[in-house]
Amino acid sequence: MAQESLASGTIFRFGLFAADDLEKTLTRNGIRVRIQDQPFRVLIYLLRRSGEIVSREELKQKLWPEGTYVDFDGSINVILKKLRAAIDDDSENPRFIETLPRRGYRFIAPVSLITDDRKVVASEGMLQAHTDVPSLPPAARGLDTNGTLLRSRGVLGVAAVILLAVAAAAGFWFAHRTTLNRPSPSAATQISIPVRRSVAVLGFQNLSGRPDESWLSTACAEMLSTELGADGKLRLVPGEDIANLRLASPWSQTGTLDRQTTARIGTSLVSDLLVLGSYTVVGPSGHENIRFDVRLQDAKSGQILAEFSELGTAQELFHLVSKVGDRLRDRLGLTSMEESDAASVLSAVPLDPEAARFYGLGVAKLRQFDALAARDLLEQTTRVDPKFSLAHAMLARAWQQLGYQSKRVIEAKKALDLSADLPQAERMQVQGDYYESIGQHEQAASIYRALFSLYPDNVEYGLSLAAVELEAGHGSQASETVKRLRQLPSPAADDPRIDLVEAKTVNEIPGALALIHTAVNKASAQGDKVLYAQARRDECMALLYSDHQEMVPAACNDAYDVFLATGNRAAAADAVRLIADRDGSIGHFDEAVTTYQKALALTEGLGEHEKTGAILNNMAIVFTNQGKLDQAEQLYRQAKSHFEQAGDVANTATALVNIADISYLRGDLPQAERQYQQTLQLQQQLDPGDPGYTLYRLADLELTEGKVKQAELHAQQANAVLEKKKGAYQYATTATVELASVYEAQGDLGKALQLYNQALVIRQKVGEADLVAESQEEIAEVLIEQHQPQKAEPLLRTAIAQFEQDHADPDASSAYILLSRALQAEGRLDEAQQAVQHGTQLSLNSPDPTLRLPAAIQTARLQVAALKVAGPKATPVTAAIQRLNAAEALARAKGYFTIACDARLALAEIEMKIDGLAGRSLLGSLAADARSRGFELIAQNAEETMKTARVETASIGASH
Repeated sequence: MAQESLASGTIFRFGLFAADDLEKTLTRNGIRVRIQDQPFRVLIYLLRRSGEIVSREELKQKLWPEGTYVDFDGSINVILKKLRAAIDDDSENPRFIETLPRRGYRFIAPVSLITDDRKVVASEGMLQAHTDVPSLPPAARGLDTNGTLLRSRGVLGVAAVILLAVAAAAGFWFAHRTTLNRPSPSAATQISIPVRRSVAVLGFQNLSGRPDESWLSTACAEMLSTELGADGKLRLVPGEDIANLRLASPWSQTGTLDRQTTARIGTSLVSDLLVLGSYTVVGPSGHENIRFDVRLQDAKSGQILAEFSELGTAQELFHLVSKVGDRLRDRLGLTSMEESDAASVLSAVPLDPEAARFYGLGVAKLRQFDALAARDLLEQTTRVDPKFSLAHAMLARAWQQLGYQSKRVIEAKKALDLSADLPQAERMQVQGDYYESIGQHEQAASIYRALFSLYPDNVEYGLSLAAVELEAGHGSQASETVKRLRQLPSPAADDPRIDLVEAKTVNEIPGALALIHTAVNKASAQGDKVLYAQARRDECMALLYSDHQEMVPAACNDAYDVFLATGNRAAAADAVRLIADRDGSIGHFDEAVTTYQKALALTEGLGEHEKTGAILNNMAIVFTNQGKLDQAEQLYRQAKSHFEQAGDVANTATALVNIADISYLRGDLPQAERQYQQTLQLQQQLDPGDPGYTLYRLADLELTEGKVKQAELHAQQANAVLEKKKGAYQYATTATVELASVYEAQGDLGKALQLYNQALVIRQKVGEADLVAESQEEIAEVLIEQHQPQKAEPLLRTAIAQFEQDHADPDASSAYILLSRALQAEGRLDEAQQAVQHGTQLSLNSPDPTLRLPAAIQTARLQVAALKVAGPKATPVTAAIQRLNAAEALARAKGYFTIACDARLALAEIEMKIDGLAGRSLLGSLAADARSRGFELIAQNAEETMKTARVETASIGASH
């Protein structure tokens, strides 16, 4: 962020804080924070240089004029301590200011700017990252994915699970670019949209002194909203939005609201009118009377437009609420409802008092993020009144939050079957929910599109449409829907949720972050803590895939704090899991495991399965990367069980393919192959399925087993699947690499090199350093086969440096073995010996035979190559032969065809030095076996050895 580019009247927003450069003030959630002049000046300077390292010398020059003599170091320490205290920061676990020893300080949190015209912009450092090539999150098998991967070819890349709040198992970004610098719609360009008066039924205070009657508040508010909105002449604010705002920014439940409060509520809920009041229940059980005191207030002015009371019996609750609705409609100048509309209202409310009680309690629990209790209450509702459609619809939502997809579908279908007599809007919402539940996003989009066309002033309907358009993979359509939402009059067009959904249509992370930051600022200004936390969680997820992963903890912890404070433990667990995902991705495995366990503790007792399964799956990835395969498999199986209970076929397949990878790592190839095939069978049940990762893992295994034709077919299928998934660079390039491996095995080194380079270019552009290193290793292997070891060596040394930086022992092990081969080909045997020893040592940390066996084979080659004069029974030769025989036997037993062939080639090379005739026989047999299976490279290497080898009978001996 260039200092000179910022106006002097800039306000910097970060987290809950705002620093006003002009007024020299610091606020937290609008409340003034005391801070002294020098700490404030340091804060502004760091904010202006956000993301950059600021040295202590720069701070010294900024704070004190030349010629000043003070204890600069001690003074700066004191100033930083005061600054951190003011913004609630911790030097050991910083959220805002990071200390870099002997280098200086850096402001690491996201910063948004409001200039004099109050235009919100994002940090330049964010916007400049990866503008040449979109930096997108990998998205395999229909899921956002992340995690530290074991990336050696022949090892594995494990499949992580990240669940999003808007729609489980949905992709986060879609490949559609939108213009960030969009103009605000002017009077000349804005499309005229008919806007209805909007009403928010805030609920009713229980004044009866009987807590068991509290259910009436929610039940009657729902009934009254249905009554008022049945004919579509008014727009009713959803009860969930009202509950979230009350939770985040409560207001008095008694008496008339003052003008400031009504304006705040009206702006936050985009509502013109507010309905509120109280009720009293009197009389013995079974014969209760209910008195409602109702007020209608203008949100903008606070003026009381109507105030009245209604009295009735508890047994006639709906008729009592209906009378309240009639009086409100009359006060608003609305005509009476048509007979058909009045009839539809009867289908949208529970007529049985007991069903109404259970329904009111269940809906209230759902809005308090207690899906388990809500499920039980809503199930009781459906038992008392099985034909009440909306009870089944709400029960479907409870099952969804608990992660039971199959049960969600059952209840959504029941709601659909009973929806014929509902008011039009409710009926269409039930239809859309059902199609979403069965994954038919095109049909759901069609329903929501019609609903939004009927009621274009309803932000909720537009957001629902955009969400399912994204689910269906139609980013351009979602962008058009966002444009329509932007054309609504203010404050509807300024809804932060529009920014959040637009962020999902942007195919570059800096652009998405700019929109998310705007949503964060809006939610903070509105005092909507729930929406603020959702935006911060989205920010956390975006940062996880950006060049600013160091900012992940600050965003996630902020979201976690708010979610926990508002009682949403499931969402809090999501935020914690994202922090653990980040720790695992940078190699902080122990910290990641501890954080995953914290997330699991949050989900305990919630009765849900989806989020728990995701946490277990991703924690297993960490154990896999640590080589703790027993713990990893146990957790994968637990995750699979949770996904199965949730009816989540896609994530069940994700856990199963990870279990297959574990079997592959252990060397149990038949078991791994069966599990990959089982995964493919599961993925075939999905529409659309996403078997890309499974296909190229199966191709890798088949190539190892010597099934080159099957490997080629599955590698091609994997590429066909993944090339359609824009943004899945990590997986798409790995599929390309797998196909290149097949061509390499078939002896087409030119084609293989072309594909390896193609993958390298993409990986370099998206900044995946570990994948770049993997590509360098693969290209080096081809160069060695082309007798260009001098070109291979620098590539391998660069790759090894990256692997060691990432603490990726398996990758480093295979690269060291390959480096040893290159150095041997260059005649630098001592260095080759050192390399193979290092690679062998690293391979001991893994049970993977594809690491240990090549290390043993290369060690044997060097044992013989180091001999200058020896007989056939010389100890090194005997030891080498024994080592190779053991390696070949184990490779054959395990089914590692290519490794067994390499051991046979090394044995034949030794035999050629001892007995040329016997050596040629071995090489001929090897060439024939390899060629019969399509492994032309092995056959060519065997034939080349026959042509070029000299029978050194004088130095080695005449016979074996």
